[in-house]
Amino acid sequence: MPQNSIQRGLRDASRLGIGRYNHFLEMLLSGRPLEMLLNELVLLIQEKQPECIASILLLSDDGKHLIPGAAPDLPDFYVAAINNLAIGEGVGSCGTAAATARLVIVEDIQSHPYWQDYRELAAQAGLYACWSQPIVGNNGKVLGVFGLYYREVRHPTGLDLLLIHEAARLAQASIEFRRAQNHRQLTETITQHLPLGLIITDKAFNIVEVNPAFSHITGYPGAEVLGRKPGFFAADPKSLQQYRDILDKLPAWRSWTTELLISRRNGERFNAELCFSVVRDEQSNILRYVALISDISERKRSEETIQYQASYDLLTSLPNRNLFYERLNWTLEQGRRKQRSFSVLLMDLDYFKEINDTLGHDAGDELLVKVGTRLQQSMRSQDTIARLGGDEFGFIITGEHDQQALEQLADNILKNVSRSLTIRQMRDCRITSSIGISCYPNDGGTLEQLLKAAEQAVYAAKNAGRNGYAFFTPAMFEAAKTQALLHQEMHFAVSQNQLELHYQPIKRLTDNCIVQLEALVRWNHPERGLVRPDLFIPLAEKTGMIREIGQWVRQEALAMIGRMQQQGLSVPIAVNVSTAEFYDHSLADKIIAQVEESGVARGSLLVEITESLLIRNQQETCAFLDKLQQAGIRVALDDFGTGFSSLSYLAAFPADKLKIDRSFVHQMTANRRKESLVDTIITLGHSLNMSVIAEGVETEEEEALLRSKNCDNVQGFLLAKPLPEADLIEFLRSYKPDTNSKTDTDSKPGINNKSDGEQP
Repeated sequence: MPQNSIQRGLRDASRLGIGRYNHFLEMLLSGRPLEMLLNELVLLIQEKQPECIASILLLSDDGKHLIPGAAPDLPDFYVAAINNLAIGEGVGSCGTAAATARLVIVEDIQSHPYWQDYRELAAQAGLYACWSQPIVGNNGKVLGVFGLYYREVRHPTGLDLLLIHEAARLAQASIEFRRAQNHRQLTETITQHLPLGLIITDKAFNIVEVNPAFSHITGYPGAEVLGRKPGFFAADPKSLQQYRDILDKLPAWRSWTTELLISRRNGERFNAELCFSVVRDEQSNILRYVALISDISERKRSEETIQYQASYDLLTSLPNRNLFYERLNWTLEQGRRKQRSFSVLLMDLDYFKEINDTLGHDAGDELLVKVGTRLQQSMRSQDTIARLGGDEFGFIITGEHDQQALEQLADNILKNVSRSLTIRQMRDCRITSSIGISCYPNDGGTLEQLLKAAEQAVYAAKNAGRNGYAFFTPAMFEAAKTQALLHQEMHFAVSQNQLELHYQPIKRLTDNCIVQLEALVRWNHPERGLVRPDLFIPLAEKTGMIREIGQWVRQEALAMIGRMQQQGLSVPIAVNVSTAEFYDHSLADKIIAQVEESGVARGSLLVEITESLLIRNQQETCAFLDKLQQAGIRVALDDFGTGFSSLSYLAAFPADKLKIDRSFVHQMTANRRKESLVDTIITLGHSLNMSVIAEGVETEEEEALLRSKNCDNVQGFLLAKPLPEADLIEFLRSYKPDTNSKTDTDSKPGINNKSDGEQP
């Protein structure tokens, strides 16, 4: 058999570990039957990966079927069923692998077409995944198939693929070794080309033979070591002598593996794995000691890398969530034993998502790296700072700290994070953060309690305006508890008809006619009464229930339009579409279908979106808005001026109306800056051919000022609060426009009169 095939097979075997491999090699050299050899190989693979059930199928003499070679842990009925399995593409995993000479990975046996005829058999055996690697001989012909079965649906990792590849190579070597006619020549070839260093000593522990791999690994020529005891190359010579005491008690056909620091001939040291075994005669007297030696320095480095990746964040090099939890648990244990207090801080970057959306994820990653560096510089060496994921960071502050000291620390972190930085050649970029603080033992005695308390404090800091910090208080726990209860109860809000719509009128300033209504959802809880929208709408958006609520709101608003039209009241109704609903890419089609099914007049329904929707995918958002407008559904941009969109976004997206947020209108008559902003927004809207609506108008002075600035429409408490259906109908029937302030002499008073492009 060609030597390169032996080299490859045995080199792959060495990667599997040499603990059980020594026994396998002894069986190979002793002339044991191929069936026993393959059976040992299967056990070796299953020892390396306990989750799998390994098997080897061999090619039949006619080359058209597969017969069992080794499958010690497969059920007997299963082995009998696959005996003489036909080779062909689509015949299970193994039949296909043998036919195509390619690795076949079936992650889910029950759903894969290759297993259509064998699914019931596999289920009976409890097998749900199978990966089959053809065993290809040195001449390129298939010798058999190496199969790995699993008792669960499973996707292979890189290490799994390496394992089955190496196992098949070793099976190839085993099959071809046994088929070789000259056993003595084969044995010599194995010894010469074995990639593991081989040391054979006499019963007095004197070296009598080494192979070339030993010289390659250690740098010692064979002639230089013969007659010496192995301890000469150990960094600690006494260790090998101690091992001999263990070997003397080791029975035949058993091996013992250890790790040792070894010195090469040039003085360089490396980590080695040594597998010892003893050759005994029939009376159990020691004849030889055999040792296999391999350089595991690369494996050690890989283990260190894996350990680092398991404990540290690859982007910022900070400890990750796993290491943070580990250290927090240790700090908790120390706190309990020594009655020491400590603090946990959680920090989120404010509006980090907008950075990713506008500047890209590369810019977001660069920002996280720079923030991580600043945080490290802000902390003491004995404290822990970790990146927990996304833009969330965690801190463990050990030692006694009163509230003033923690406030000073939080202030320092906030200042360092918010300092100007450069991202992607963009100078003077700034970002703020929000911090939540919990303290042991006052705020919790377990990891979960402390983290939950700090998380609730972060929410409080964000709700207070961001760029700040908050300490956990029991009130936050109660608020979180209320939120959790609301979340559960919200599941019944739609199905049990607990939602209702209130409608706020919008009037046109040119003639004071009611030209539009805005539908606002209310939750009439059977026990809590009316739940404020600012409590349940954000929760609905966070949990995804906003889609069901939004669907209901549009359906109810369209039904209301129909009922009003029957009473001769044709007033369009605007409904809000949450940004969270926009993740449904078929949203526009669903809205149009609802309108068409309702049978209301074209132009009766309006859709209000917020600025935050504009910074999403521009092409997708434009397509969404265009589709609505083509169906006669007009679009209003709500809360303008409070988001992060630029004027370029505003110009790019089609919209019919622009709504000035109430925060600009409030006290505008006493604040010149607010007045100027409102004036600018009105001018901007008109220049883009949009009708402008001012929200939150509460005084006659505000309305008069808006009228003087040619604002088109107003809504607010001065005109009417949001009204339930019965009160709204009464309001519309009794409403009479004040014609004293109208400026359009051609306009006729009335609810449906339109002089600015409005359609009933």
